[in-house]
Amino acid sequence: MEILDGYLSAVKRCLPRKQRKDIVAELREDLLSQLEARAEQLGRPLTDAEQYAVLMQHGDPMVVARRYCPNRRSLSLGWELIGPELFPAYLFVLGLNLAITVAVIPISLVIYQAPITVQPFILPVAAQIVCVTAVFILLNLVRLKFPQQWIYPPAELASVIPLQRWYSVSGLVACSVLTLWWLAIPYFQFLVLGPSAGELKLAPVWHRYYIPVLLLFLAGIGQRAVAVVRPDWTWLLPTSRFLISGVGAIVMFFFRTHPLVVVNASAKDLAHAEELARSTNAWMGWGLFGPWLWIYLAIGALFYAWYSRPYLRRFLQGRRNQIRPVHELNGVL
Repeated sequence: MEILDGYLSAVKRCLPRKQRKDIVAELREDLLSQLEARAEQLGRPLTDAEQYAVLMQHGDPMVVARRYCPNRRSLSLGWELIGPELFPAYLFVLGLNLAITVAVIPISLVIYQAPITVQPFILPVAAQIVCVTAVFILLNLVRLKFPQQWIYPPAELASVIPLQRWYSVSGLVACSVLTLWWLAIPYFQFLVLGPSAGELKLAPVWHRYYIPVLLLFLAGIGQRAVAVVRPDWTWLLPTSRFLISGVGAIVMFFFRTHPLVVVNASAKDLAHAEELARSTNAWMGWGLFGPWLWIYLAIGALFYAWYSRPYLRRFLQGRRNQIRPVHELNGVL
């Protein structure tokens, strides 16, 4: 039973390692009896949504796991920032992101023939720590207000949990703001260059990447807009984000390999403008559009690829079920 397995795997991740096997076995027997009793009561097999409803009556998996380990670690600064239910996942995601970042940056430096120093690591590592911590603090706040709703449930359960509209609306607003910023850049270059806009200008490479990035932004807006109207289309978020993040990672990987600004012909002090162009290219190449961005997108693509697995498996299973009767009929005829 895929829904039950997903629920138990969610509980298992938050259990003490030495007790996981025994606790999960006990929970499986108890929950299976509840599901069978409910199916017998209805006189038919339970749907996925009905199975999920029975399981959630037993409790949120993270809360259930906490019953078996009440003294779990958390992140607190006078008040709880990341609760004990989310803290193991926080450590795992943060560790994974940092490991990938620390592994990828030296490879990038070798490819670009840049010296391997401490400086290129500082911003990407700091960005990972800040971003991952901020995301989990937000998730903890959401869990306190909506304890029965998950933003990132186990992949096996995601198909039976409609996406919360507030999540889609907030993403739609954020993506729309970024899209407007990107649309305005060709006309207001100070949005990227700041006070250096008079002496510098955007390099011709922007023309090559401008439309692909804009299309990715528009695809993100479209996905979020559809999710607001059809929150029950749970397959849309992981599949679309997998494609958008994957393509975005490739685009941003190559985008930052080019000089992004050049000296403006109207610059009065060419020597100062050339030095400013070098420092700005370094800042943009390792800061605003640095490795952290395409690494973040690549990790996002892998994350949503994992969430897309159940949908792909069900699609292929459905295709096989459609093809099998045709072959059987051909065999008879």
